[in-house]
Order: sequence, then structure tokens, then C-alpha cells
Amino acid sequence: MLDTDILENDTKISAEIIRIDDLVNRFGTHTVHDGINLSVYQQEILGIVGGSGTGKSVLLNCMLGLRTPTSGTVTVLGQDIALQEAGKLSFCQLRWGVLFQTGALFSGLTVLENVLAPIQEHAAASPKLMEEIARLKLHMVGLSETAFGKYPSELSGGMIKRAALARALAIEPKIIFLDEPTAGLDPIGAAEFDELILYLRAHLDLTVVMISHDMDSLLTICDRFAVIVDKIAISGRRDDIIGHSHPWIQDYFGGVRGRAALA
Repeated sequence: MLDTDILENDTKISAEIIRIDDLVNRFGTHTVHDGINLSVYQQEILGIVGGSGTGKSVLLNCMLGLRTPTSGTVTVLGQDIALQEAGKLSFCQLRWGVLFQTGALFSGLTVLENVLAPIQEHAAASPKLMEEIARLKLHMVGLSETAFGKYPSELSGGMIKRAALARALAIEPKIIFLDEPTAGLDPIGAAEFDELILYLRAHLDLTVVMISHDMDSLLTICDRFAVIVDKIAISGRRDDIIGHSHPWIQDYFGGVRGRAALA
């Protein structure tokens, strides 16, 4: 079992779901990360932010086992991802879902078939039960029956996001990774998607790791932030990060958009 830790300024003890220790990532002679230390706790929503080229996606890929870091460890649900063999990693991958920025739906499959795909691959159930599960997930994210038979090319941007989220939830994950979940959505659609994430976190006991540049979204739903600056991660609760003295953090949250979102 994972050790427990106390969330900053909180009285409850929460388990570490993800732990990153001394993470280093290099591409040739270029160092992207130089000693990142970060924890993600059960049922929290962690927002990863940073400037262009700071390696937010690289960090996410390390958590997903898609990239082996130059050095350091990434532990997810008690398993050291970098040390797992392909078969063992697949067991870990069954415990998380991923929503990619573009949705990454299979263009040749309908919405229902997209959500069915991971269930058919991993579940031992009757075809009828698997379809019922897929339909439940689609209803859960707010899609109506009229969308189930449509192909991705026939969907709006918001519907694509919701269908991709339903697919990410298909196999009952403990963790959801979101890459720019509100990118391309209008303000109303983005706000509705934020509310959906909060609803799902509360009702499914999810832990959420989110990369986003959407200031409104970050400040609305995130419990903590991890800011990638100077090749390390500065993490903490919202108010602690907003008040941090680092110049980039001050510029980011204290700029025009940050002040507007805070207001």
C-alpha cells in the first residue's frame, strides 16, 4: 500500500496516487526537466501549467508510461512505471483513462463503437452487457441517444470531447488524464465541461491530472497546481501558488487574463 501524506493546509490524510521523484528528461544535450518532484493525491484535481516548451506533455507521457525518463522514478498506483514490462504496464493502464486534446476518436467508428472498443478489448461480459455499459458512460457525460450512431466527423467540438471522455471512463479508471480538455470550446461549453469534470470526480471517486492553458478552467476546478518552471515543478494549493514569488508565476496569474479570471 502507498504511504499516506497530508495535503497542504488540509486536515484529512489522502493517499498518494502518483509520485514522481528526481525526474530528469533530456533530448540529446537539451535538458527539459532537471529534478522534478511531485505528488498527486487521491480524488484531487491537479492542474499542470507552464510556458511553451517547458515539457508539460513530456511529463504527462512519463506518467502514462509512453516515455522512459532519463533518470528518476514515476510511481502510479504503487507501480514504478519505468520498470514495468509491457504486460505488467497494461495492468496499470487499465486503471487510468486519457482524454487527448483532439479527442482522438476512431474516425471509422460511431460514437457508441468508440466507447465499446476498450470494453470489448478488456471486459469479459456478454455483448449486450458491454453495450449497456457503453451507453451508460455516454449518458453519464451528457450525450443523448441521437449522438450514439454518429461518426466523429458529424459531431461538434464539444460532443467530440464528451464522447472521448466517455471512452476514457469506459473501463472504470481510478485516474483520468486530461490534455487541454477545454481547448477549442466556447466559454459556455468550457464551463459546462468543467462542471462535468467536477461531477464525475465527486460521483466516481476520480483523481484528475489536467494540462491546461484555460485560466478560467484552472481556477474553477483545480485543487492544486504544478507549475513547470526552471526545469522543476513548483506545486501547491491554489492560493499558495497564486501568491508565489517566482516571476513567471506572478506574470502568469497576475497578468490581464489571470486577474480577470480571479475577479
